[in-house]
Amino acid sequence: MHLSSQQWYFTTPTNWWQKAPFLRLLLPFVAGLLLQTIVGVAFMFTAFAGIAVLLLLIIFLLAPHYWQLHRFLLKGIMVNLFFLLLGMFVLGYQQHQLQPAVLLPTGVQNLVIQLHEPLTERNQTYKSVAHIQTAELQGKVVEAGGQMILYFKKDSTLLRLLPQLNAGTQCVVQCNLQPIRNSGNPGAFDYEAWCHQKGIYYQAFLNGKAIRQIKQPTAFGLQQMLWTIRLKVLYLLYRYIPDKQSQSIASALLMGYRNDLDRELVQAYSNVGVVHIIAISGLHMGMVYGLLLFLLSPLENRKQWRALKYIGLLLGIWSFALIAGGAPSVSRSAVMFSFIVLGQWQQKEASIYNNLAASAMLLLLYNPYNLWEVGFQLSYAAVLSIVVFQPILQQWLLQWLPFKPLVQIISVTLAAQIFTMPISAYHFHQFPVYFLIANIWVVPFTAVLLYALLLLLPLSIWPALAVWWGSMASKGIGALNAGVLAINAWPHAVWKNIYLTSGQTVLLLLALLLWIYAVSFHKKNPIYLSFVAIGLFVGMRTIDYWQKNKQNKLIVYQVPQATAIDFITGANCKFFGNAAYFSDGFLRNFHLQPSRIVHRVHTIDVLDTTLQTSVNLHFQKHQIVWLNQPRAVQQFSFTTPPSVVILSQNVAYSLAELGKLWPTSFFVADGSNALWKINEWKKEAEALHLRLHSVPDSGAFVMNL
Repeated sequence: MHLSSQQWYFTTPTNWWQKAPFLRLLLPFVAGLLLQTIVGVAFMFTAFAGIAVLLLLIIFLLAPHYWQLHRFLLKGIMVNLFFLLLGMFVLGYQQHQLQPAVLLPTGVQNLVIQLHEPLTERNQTYKSVAHIQTAELQGKVVEAGGQMILYFKKDSTLLRLLPQLNAGTQCVVQCNLQPIRNSGNPGAFDYEAWCHQKGIYYQAFLNGKAIRQIKQPTAFGLQQMLWTIRLKVLYLLYRYIPDKQSQSIASALLMGYRNDLDRELVQAYSNVGVVHIIAISGLHMGMVYGLLLFLLSPLENRKQWRALKYIGLLLGIWSFALIAGGAPSVSRSAVMFSFIVLGQWQQKEASIYNNLAASAMLLLLYNPYNLWEVGFQLSYAAVLSIVVFQPILQQWLLQWLPFKPLVQIISVTLAAQIFTMPISAYHFHQFPVYFLIANIWVVPFTAVLLYALLLLLPLSIWPALAVWWGSMASKGIGALNAGVLAINAWPHAVWKNIYLTSGQTVLLLLALLLWIYAVSFHKKNPIYLSFVAIGLFVGMRTIDYWQKNKQNKLIVYQVPQATAIDFITGANCKFFGNAAYFSDGFLRNFHLQPSRIVHRVHTIDVLDTTLQTSVNLHFQKHQIVWLNQPRAVQQFSFTTPPSVVILSQNVAYSLAELGKLWPTSFFVADGSNALWKINEWKKEAEALHLRLHSVPDSGAFVMNL
């Protein structure tokens, strides 16, 4: 049996666009968010402009009907312009609200803060996020605003105070306030922008003695309630699940709590394409939604009980969100599924596209920065991809595989990849080769584990039964981990070092959307436009490969208390630096690998990892001197000064001495130097008009040679 060409058209009716008004409004709204990031217009201006457009639209709607009919295009323009301005206003207002009232100077500050969350244990510190209420500036107490990340040193004083430091706790602290900064390494995650989107502008490291006063919250707010629930669920999981690794997976699976996860295990989940299992998302909410649908399905048969079904679905969805501690990812999923339920409640033939767009609009109105959250992008991309492509794939697969449950899992897994694959490749730079095999058994097995963990919570009132049930869940999680690790050990399990620019990713998604539009409406022109988008994508990648093959670069990375230098020629790289940044996979992947992906490096050789003596490194007819020892300059003899002099390990030279020898050289202080030493060199460089780049202050040093 073969499908005719007409059977390949989407089953979606061609009037789906008319049935999705929220989708039509969402597009100009998102365009406004993106435009605001470029032009940065004051939110008051967009507010007045939006009100003016709205008044014009009201006047238009009050005009005679025959007059409107001859100018219907004007109405569409005004509606789209209003939502464009609304998007600009929402983002501009959010930016204004997140700005601290006073930008505090760096250095020692006396602050009154309120903790947003309980302290989270790390290897050497405890971490929390706090709101800065007041600060003491020039002897005056001022309202500061803004948030900060606190890192508490593990000492006896802090351990004694730990039970009192909860969400909502108010503290008076003295700390050395520092701004949030990026590493400045090429291709690195923009941590500073990410923090600013959450209103976090500062960070501080302090010990228990820095906490001078503690005041417990007088009111029990929503945030405190969510953290109380979260901690209670964590306590139950850790009490009744015996194995430590199973505890960490269980807390990630049920609540999205990932602090205790093993790094290598997380990497294995990522490599085989099932990391979404331990990052609570729409998949988990979908599993809960499916269970609720099954349990409440008898109510559908009776019209008078039908409303109870949808009320039960909404209560179940938000109960799960509360169990998960109201984490942002699960809250987004709860909103998405709530709109789907409300659409079904209103009418059986409600447009899924309209429901999805309505939920996205609400989330973006609440927090426009959701648009830049990877979880938000992947959740909506996956659901939209499943809605569009899963029926087609299932229809085709049923010709070859008569077992429908298996076909449904395969078709959903394949469909979800179509829109998410370009987004995942852009953010994570890899593609799991065995994702289909892994998801076929991991997803249904995870559903069983999720239901088992949910059942463990009420069973905790019978401790003996809860202990047995927890041990069974632990064995199940152990089997899940073993399977994931086994697939990860297969050859070529992951296609790594994929590099897509934002423009290339947009072109891929645009080509897919144009193809969907063409097939939905049986039009040819969008197909041609999709080929143009693919052609531009190929052209951009070709130019990028050509440029990268001709590159010659010196990169001195910003790595804490260490040296890491790459000499890049075309697709080849030679590394000079501390051995840990070559052998330790986590340090290498976190600090160096993003840059190597951006520069499309394929081959890496080692120049030196011992770093015992100062050396002269010849690169592309340039002399690069690395200094770490006094009197080392005596061993160098140059007819012309070296192009770059890299100062490392607090080398005992002043810039005045080095400037006399090599006045035209570019001096670079790497991350292995103490800040006090770098500050001395900076003062000398400014006085003597020498070129100095401080890697800890200004980020990685990159030079084209």
